[in-house]
Formats: sequence, C-alpha cells, structure tokens
Amino acid sequence: MAEGDNRSTNLLAAETASLEEQLQGWGEVMLMADKVLRWERAWFPPAIVVTFLLLLPGLNQHGIILKYIGMAKREINKLLKQKEKKNE
Repeated sequence: MAEGDNRSTNLLAAETASLEEQLQGWGEVMLMADKVLRWERAWFPPAIVVTFLLLLPGLNQHGIILKYIGMAKREINKLLKQKEKKNE
C-alpha cells in the first residue's frame, strides 16, 4: 500500500508543479492588471488606449465588434419601444 501512496504523492507533486508553472504567467498578468486598476503610473491610461486600438483589427476580424454592436442595437430598440409604449 505504501508504494501506491508514493505513486499518488509523486503524481500529485507533478500535477502541482505543472499547475504552478502554467499559472506563473497568469500571476504576472494579474500583478500588471492590479497596477493598472490602481493607476500606479501615469502612462497606464495611454497604454490602455493604445492596446485597445491595437486589438481592434483582430476583434473586427473575428466578428466580436459586430456581435456587440448588434446586441447594443437590440437593447436600444427595446428601450425605444418601451418609451413609445409609455408615451401612448
């Protein structure tokens, strides 16, 4: 039984090490996101705008922008219809 426990311990250690390795990059992203949200540096607002502008072509290519524009149009139409019903 000790050999089976040793194997499961080794497997758990390997999975934990793999998970830590995978999450290390996300930890760095989270630290940067924390700094951005706290506005620790004056250059973050322009950096956010530039990053968004650089992402626009990819978002457009994948249809994400059109998807959200369509959703916004539907919501606006719903609000307009509700307003028309109130006015009647």
